[in-house]
Amino acid sequence: MPLDLLSRLKHETAACHARLEDALDLMRDDLQRDEYIALLERFYGYVAPWEEAVAACMPASLADFFDARRKAPLLAADLAALTGKQPQLDPCHDLPRMHTLGDAFGSMYVMEGSTLGGRFIAPHVATRLHLEPGVGNAYFDGYGPRTGSMWNAFRATAAASVPERESDDAVQAAIATFESLRVWLCPEAVEIEAAPGAAS
Repeated sequence: MPLDLLSRLKHETAACHARLEDALDLMRDDLQRDEYIALLERFYGYVAPWEEAVAACMPASLADFFDARRKAPLLAADLAALTGKQPQLDPCHDLPRMHTLGDAFGSMYVMEGSTLGGRFIAPHVATRLHLEPGVGNAYFDGYGPRTGSMWNAFRATAAASVPERESDDAVQAAIATFESLRVWLCPEAVEIEAAPGAAS
């Protein structure tokens, strides 16, 4: 029996998901405020143009569904709270291709799935950096107590919306999203991997 789309996405992206998580290492105890701000700036540079690319793939019937999941404003608010000024956008130009609904939902799988891990990252960051609740860590807090229900709604909508013929598109887009995020967010780690003599 063939795997359903969400099962394929989970199974076929597991390795690149682990690579990104290891490179970010947001749960470490020595996280510093300046490096956290720098990371949020990189996230903002990725998420803002990514949201516009995904929105362009969404039919009108799913516009509200997607708009309710936009998180660039949370990143802007976090950066403003941490730095005292409005952030400047340095946009990523190497985003995954976004031509089909399968592409859009595959890429969204990565970003929506990250809200599950954010439930653990948000309080850790707040504790380490002495942040007030929801001030400076709103992006990782995502949907707060609605995270589980929002994830279930995403899963159901993805399963109902992506045509079977675009399942491969979705999987490839999810893998490309994990990899492009890693390159954009963790350039130092990627350079180390690419250095001569680095472990394969």
